[in-house]
Amino acid sequence: MRVFASRAPLWVFVALVLAAATACTTTVEGTPVRQQTDPASLEVGNYQITPRVVGNAKTDKQSRVRESQRLSDYVALPFESDPGYTFECSDGVRPHVVTNHKGLGDLLINDTFDDVAHDLRGGWVNTWCSGSDADDLHRKLSLAVLELPDADRAATVGPALEHDDFTYNTDNRAVTLAKYPDTKAHWRPNVASIGAWTVHDRYVVFIKIVDELAATPDLTDLTGRTERMLDVALPLLDKFQPTPADKFEHMPLDPDGILGRTLPTNPEEPWRPDPDGAYTGRGSIQSLDTGDLDYLTIGDIDLVGYGDALVFHSRTGAAARALWDKRNPATTLTENERAIAPPPGMTGDIGCFAHLVNGQPGYKQCTFHVDRYNVQAVALNQTELYQKTAAEYVLVTSR
Repeated sequence: MRVFASRAPLWVFVALVLAAATACTTTVEGTPVRQQTDPASLEVGNYQITPRVVGNAKTDKQSRVRESQRLSDYVALPFESDPGYTFECSDGVRPHVVTNHKGLGDLLINDTFDDVAHDLRGGWVNTWCSGSDADDLHRKLSLAVLELPDADRAATVGPALEHDDFTYNTDNRAVTLAKYPDTKAHWRPNVASIGAWTVHDRYVVFIKIVDELAATPDLTDLTGRTERMLDVALPLLDKFQPTPADKFEHMPLDPDGILGRTLPTNPEEPWRPDPDGAYTGRGSIQSLDTGDLDYLTIGDIDLVGYGDALVFHSRTGAAARALWDKRNPATTLTENERAIAPPPGMTGDIGCFAHLVNGQPGYKQCTFHVDRYNVQAVALNQTELYQKTAAEYVLVTSR
């Protein structure tokens, strides 16, 4: 690896240069412009360093994945109804995007989903648990939202899926939600869990709660938790604007260009369960170890690139700085993390650390802030991490 001398990024004030050329006392309005980063000053390996144009969806699957990502920003997170859900969990790694039955994993045990919802436009599922990974037992809430072509199709698909789910086990009993009487729900009286299907306009909302902490099954508690989740979930969906039917086939995959400045995941070595994508809000929570939405509000985030790195763009420089101050690794390291040096040639707002597994370094992460961006990169190999981080710096500072 080539090693270059560290140097801070330079700022060029075009207006001041013009003023100096005319008269010392003349003031010309202008905007500070960051000098183009010289890739030769950083070791980027073979990583992409030129912003790319992602283009439009070329297949029906790409369109449905993209619609799922758009939808995700309006799918409620369990902790929004109850802060007791503290971490994202699942029985094994599975994606959030739902384009067929595989996206729902073990939430559905019947095999009729693909036939019933054959015209699914997209969907998203969030599963969160109480406590921590170290606990043996949890209270788990899964929320899945399925988008159909129109309200009539949702009104057909929702009850059909609930019927197949209900009849799969002969011990299931129907449950009525007082606040949402049109919701179809069921449970087994000897099991502390409930499944509820709600049709809301063109959406089918499926909530499943499993309470491993309950001494005995408590239906009142389970229905109350379900209703509180619907209280948050349904108003959010009203804010979503589905892609019009005549624009669905070739919709843009990166309309704001954030994905073009995000390193693409190597298709031969995918380390994330979900495909690369662009987000504007809640959907990006999948990538953060957090049980709140502070990063959205503090950082005033408007764009997130999700790929082989995570690129967060703020609406203002002040908000990006505030987000960095909150998540600066220098002040947030835990006992299971150890600081490591930043990549050669990179200074300023950057922090890197290794996650410790039984006291030994495991995967490593670098986080940096520049202009209106906060970026995270992760790798097992430190050299790879450094190259990836440097490449992302070039990408987000390129004009």
